[in-house]
Amino acid sequence: MTTFSRFRHAIALAGAAAVLTACGGGSSAAGGDGKTIRVELFCSGLAPIAAELALNSGVAAKRGITIKPICVTSGSAATNALIGGSADVFMGDIGHVVLAQKRGVKMKAYGVVNDRFSYLMVARTDPDLATVKDLKGKKVAVTAPGTLSDTELQKAALDAGLDPKKDLTVVSGGAGATMQAELTSGQVVAGMTSQPDTLQLLRTGKFRVLWQQPDYRYVDIVTMADQDWVGEHQDLLKTFLAAMSEASRQAKANPDQATTWMKKQGYQIGDADLKTIVTEALKSVPDSFHADDAVVNSSTDLLVRTGFLTKPVPSTQDIFDDSLLPAK
Repeated sequence: MTTFSRFRHAIALAGAAAVLTACGGGSSAAGGDGKTIRVELFCSGLAPIAAELALNSGVAAKRGITIKPICVTSGSAATNALIGGSADVFMGDIGHVVLAQKRGVKMKAYGVVNDRFSYLMVARTDPDLATVKDLKGKKVAVTAPGTLSDTELQKAALDAGLDPKKDLTVVSGGAGATMQAELTSGQVVAGMTSQPDTLQLLRTGKFRVLWQQPDYRYVDIVTMADQDWVGEHQDLLKTFLAAMSEASRQAKANPDQATTWMKKQGYQIGDADLKTIVTEALKSVPDSFHADDAVVNSSTDLLVRTGFLTKPVPSTQDIFDDSLLPAK
């Protein structure tokens, strides 16, 4: 089944809400009052740090809105929730926007809040696993098929001269504790992880980083929403975008304060380690959330190369609406 077929299948599932968990309460309690925005994000990692900072810093509350976080484990299901109206915004990667548009869904991205890869590959500390090429014939985990972690895995494999569809056995490993369990139990020899999971695995001494490209320019996290919803809630979305921008700016200026804010996420790591990964994560948050043509093109080119998209791909203007972003 192709990624696009998987996406269409997931969109058709009526039970997508079953994989969505409100952080701190049911999603039915949010939205509909003009002051609350229901935001889907992958809560186990720091990739959506701009949204997490807007919430944890209190900046959003000071601007008069409430962020209702909804933890997700599947980008396709998260997109389905937007279409069905049980969520307002999804902090996901550019691929989800383009796939939705190709299906005819009126979806757009309203700002880039992370423009670097957020996943890397960890593998068992084993002399037989020195490079990505050594994974040939072995089992490797991604969070789920068709996700950014899958895109990155395929790029790593292709760059190493492997055919990811023939040379690797790719399985769904989930995220957070689920992915860590897949790796520590030996069910897979390598897996795509993000922070803080990566740090926790490396601290055991049983794993090492096999592949990473932290400086590769990719539209990793966008603020994604249905255009009809945005048409009715422009002020709410505009305030949310401004809150993320302000909180990110304050965090970059004061990493210690940012670390204090991010402790509210409940990561099971020490303050020093948290400060290290928060400071690193902030480097991926662009000072301006405006879409850059070069970064968008490198992202869609990769999605075509890895088979997640087929040509033609939409232009930057088709994918993004930057009109609600704070002034540069």
